[in-house]
Amino acid sequence: MKIVYVGDNRHRGNFGCRATSTALSQIISEENEIVGRIYGDYTNVDTGELFFLRWIPAWMYKKLAKFKYWEHLKKVLYTVNRFFRRGHYYFSSADFINYDFDKSIKNLIKCIPANPHLKDFDLRQYDFDALVVNGEGSFIFATPPWRECMIESMLMYWAEKMGKKVYFLNGMLSKDPYSDENKKTIELLKPIFSKAEVISVREQYSYKYAQQNFENINLKHYPDALFSWYKMINDDFRITNGKYVMGIQGATDEAFYEFDFSKPYICISGSSAVGNASKNKKEAIDKYSELVNKVKNEFNEYNIFLVEVCEGDAFLNDVSKITNTPIIAIDTPILAVGKILANSRVFISGRYHPAILSSLGGTPCIFMSSNSHKTRSVQELLKYDEIKEYNVLPNEDEINEIIKKAKEDIEKGEDLRKRIKERCLKLSEETIKQKELLRSEK
Repeated sequence: MKIVYVGDNRHRGNFGCRATSTALSQIISEENEIVGRIYGDYTNVDTGELFFLRWIPAWMYKKLAKFKYWEHLKKVLYTVNRFFRRGHYYFSSADFINYDFDKSIKNLIKCIPANPHLKDFDLRQYDFDALVVNGEGSFIFATPPWRECMIESMLMYWAEKMGKKVYFLNGMLSKDPYSDENKKTIELLKPIFSKAEVISVREQYSYKYAQQNFENINLKHYPDALFSWYKMINDDFRITNGKYVMGIQGATDEAFYEFDFSKPYICISGSSAVGNASKNKKEAIDKYSELVNKVKNEFNEYNIFLVEVCEGDAFLNDVSKITNTPIIAIDTPILAVGKILANSRVFISGRYHPAILSSLGGTPCIFMSSNSHKTRSVQELLKYDEIKEYNVLPNEDEINEIIKKAKEDIEKGEDLRKRIKERCLKLSEETIKQKELLRSEK
């Protein structure tokens, strides 16, 4: 089939987005042709380039596009508009997306001339048979709704109106622990999901959530596409020194001598819930500085590395300076990051996909809570003996528990690592079978 792939997030800073969307693309491409890609650059949040006002007619957008200094003027107008609207910019009269998808599609089409970066969203340009959505972690039903969820839902709705097949793969469906469940978004999705060829989710929590909220859908369960990287993460290539793999942001003088992966090391990252759980940035910095210092004191024979797995982990750069701990930067090549995490003795994190990358090499993970059920669900998927989440901002007692757990996991040695790897190999074999979903209809 000729496919338009929605949610190709490899251009984002987020390690998980980069890795799993690439992995799913590889699975899809084995037997199909991807003729269009809608990247995640503009599905999540706009980047300061969107200009839209609902009352402006279509001809005016075309007129503005021809104005010589339009790109400069657009940024000024956006800034002014954003300032006066403060926290009420998205889903307002200054945003093309809303709960009425027919209107949203019309809004999008008319504003594209003045916003050429949105051209990829226009499904009319593609000669395609099916739309495949990389569901990833985008469908958390929060209030207000996640913009990414709304835009990808609009594209599914549009494709179905065009008579195209729709496949929702690699998905997570979840409540938001920090806001009210958005029933309106769920109701909007029900007819879209029921018309789709397949709704495939990545773990049992999402499967049960789908059963509870969406009737008459062709529901499937396959492990996250990222498990398909098992062979690549475990091939013969070894990373022993960071100077060969650091990106632009991480290319400091220190990278040439601080990033030694030839001796045992431990990795620590943040959580997807840090922004919601902390009162301010300082609180997160203080808590993680306390955690890192404790780990360094208790494991002085190990190298300790911070890992900036997402834009939300930017505060770890401050933790790095305060604790004098090397940090693996957000722009590090994703396969290099995967191998580094996979060979860590322990990974302390509240992140889903980085935990999968770690697990592919047998690394045991100690989980902090996240913005959904994902850090619990991945433990169940990996068949951990104990399902445990620590507070995203751990207090002194929890830090001591984390230290104790890390020592226990390291003590278990290769037996534990082998068990985790064997489970990942099985999950890898299962997730590759997702390509079979594209061979058949409901």
